[in-house]
Amino acid sequence: MQEMNRELWKTLKKELPEKENLVLTGPRRVGKTTTVKWLFNQIESENKIIFDIENLKDRKIFEKTDYNDVINDLEAIGLNRNSKMYVVIDEAQFMPDIANVVKYLYDHYDIKFILTGSSSYYLKNHFSESLSGRKYIYELFPFSFNEYLELLGVKYKLKEMDIYNLTGKFNDFAYASLDNYYRDYLQFGGFPSVILKETKERKIQELNEIYSSYINIDAKSLADFKDLTNLRKIIQLLAVRIGNRLNINELSAVSGLSRQTVENYVEFLEKTYMIKTIPVESKSPDVQNRKLKKVYFIDNGIANINAQLSSGQIFENAVLVSLINFERLSYYEDKSCEIDFIVRTPFHQEAQNAVALEVKETPTNADLTALNKYAQKLGIANTCIIGSQKSAKFSEYVWGGELLPELPWQAC
Repeated sequence: MQEMNRELWKTLKKELPEKENLVLTGPRRVGKTTTVKWLFNQIESENKIIFDIENLKDRKIFEKTDYNDVINDLEAIGLNRNSKMYVVIDEAQFMPDIANVVKYLYDHYDIKFILTGSSSYYLKNHFSESLSGRKYIYELFPFSFNEYLELLGVKYKLKEMDIYNLTGKFNDFAYASLDNYYRDYLQFGGFPSVILKETKERKIQELNEIYSSYINIDAKSLADFKDLTNLRKIIQLLAVRIGNRLNINELSAVSGLSRQTVENYVEFLEKTYMIKTIPVESKSPDVQNRKLKKVYFIDNGIANINAQLSSGQIFENAVLVSLINFERLSYYEDKSCEIDFIVRTPFHQEAQNAVALEVKETPTNADLTALNKYAQKLGIANTCIIGSQKSAKFSEYVWGGELLPELPWQAC
């Protein structure tokens, strides 16, 4: 067993010398507190302090009516206002007014804030308005399969891949070495506390505890839902639809809830890191907004405790998790063809800056032929099949456990 080490940490460390504030958000229990404690130790200056806003004593410092009094309190507990100050605030979502405090102090003093919070529902939207030009936001998700292996101390280093130039070649050695680990990852997901549990029963127990915390803390504190039973119902209905188009009218009919209520639930679930939706491939934003999106879960383990999923759904969801940091991620579907995922670079439309990916449990040559044909219709030259099992007669595909793209950790 090794100490936790996240792929995002190197990027976050590079942000320390920058003037702008740093905001880290993501699902509950994903390792944000561990991350900011590590980041705090990387700050070379001694003029630094860390607060946990869940602690009422720490919270009181930032509840002053006059924000200049906050600086006085920080100075009283050891900071020097005459040199650069670093203030780390963990669980910032518990203080609705914290963005205004940070804005004022950032504008009037030489101070850099590093903040975490468990929900983009509050942090991303509210901070975008209040701290425009004063912050960078990063998202921390459940562990990738590579991080999973490192946490367990598995002596196998997966290589980063150029997602736009994937070489479709099945790696027998990687599959033989890691497939048992990958099966566990597919079933139980990437929350660190789940990974470290030694038995299936303990993993399921931990997943249920994480899920319960989401419902009873995030949902209760961040939304005004009268009946959380209905929220749970929608989550279960979404889980069985993983990899399928999200039809709000259908969900409304099945659940007995109004269309507007279902839309509100889905929006909340996406903004609080329960689900992820991806749009249809189109150059027109209007078309993307009008056509149905496909739905996935942020974590396989949470999805699996909410529904009996097929092995194909579980695998496709894991591939989505591997691609989740790409901003321009879509799917394509018409009457004659379907492409599971299309990844494009953020600022280019050219074919060489896009890749079409098809997910198959046991790929065949016919799958690759069809994918190339469909991608050609869209002008996309780069294609790759992502497979889960070893195919007896076909090897021109990437095993899902090896799908480790060089993630574009860009600030929002």
